[in-house]
Amino acid sequence: MAKAQSEAQWQDIDVDSLDESLKTPYELYKEAQREAAKLRAAFEQDMNDAAGLPEGKKLVFGYRFGKLSAAIVDDTSKPKVRPNGKLSLGEYLKAQQLQGRIA
Repeated sequence: MAKAQSEAQWQDIDVDSLDESLKTPYELYKEAQREAAKLRAAFEQDMNDAAGLPEGKKLVFGYRFGKLSAAIVDDTSKPKVRPNGKLSLGEYLKAQQLQGRIA
């Protein structure tokens, strides 16, 4: 099967060109995919919060074949923003994004 996929010639499809009977289910699928990504990020953040790993380490996850796997790796992400006084709205939203609270 891998050989057949390597021979596939992929072409982007203009979603706006789809008939409504196809476009609507596609849009519902994409919305579900965005929601799943938010839930996944929240789950992974909760797991990292619960793990109590030392500073500079984090859990990363794999989901292949319906299994949950995890590994501890160096945390190369930017450090969490610790507010000192007032923040601008942009700074607040960036901090929330870094903490995985918003996508």
